Amino acid sequence: MMDQLRSRTTMVVLAAVVTVALVATGAVGLIRSLNSPDSAPAAGQSGPPGSVSSPAAAPEMNKLGKAPDDVSYTDFGEQCPDVECVRIVGVALQDGSAEQGSDKATEKAIDTVFTHLLDQGWGRVLPNEEADPEDVPLGEGYLSDGQVLITATPVDAPDASAGLMLMHAQAPGS
Repeated sequence: MMDQLRSRTTMVVLAAVVTVALVATGAVGLIRSLNSPDSAPAAGQSGPPGSVSSPAAAPEMNKLGKAPDDVSYTDFGEQCPDVECVRIVGVALQDGSAEQGSDKATEKAIDTVFTHLLDQGWGRVLPNEEADPEDVPLGEGYLSDGQVLITATPVDAPDASAGLMLMHAQAPGS
């Protein structure tokens, strides 16, 4: 009997049985965890790193309210690069005082929209926690109403002087 336990064939068979048992146990546990209803994250919430979940929807364009005089908005739609979707909005000047697409037109469009939103009660968030808002151009910060953040973004459209990106002020579902 001792000779049989010491044989190479017996050792290989025992190792194979143990390996198959370990793999089978791991597979059963994995299948059970994937089928568990409370293990899946809610829609719009991010699961563990590497997991796939649907991105949270972008804020609606109506969050901007009515466009200021001499400005019009164009919704370029929702972009969903990662965990959260953002909405890109083109801003066009109607008065013709600055050529569309020029740096002057971009600055004027952003200043007009941001000033309008600040007058509507939106708050300003400065980049890098700058101390003096007078030292930071409007287009280099964010505006927030507590639910939505708005920042300037470049757009490539012939009829837009500038672009805005709308995103959630905090992670959805948090």
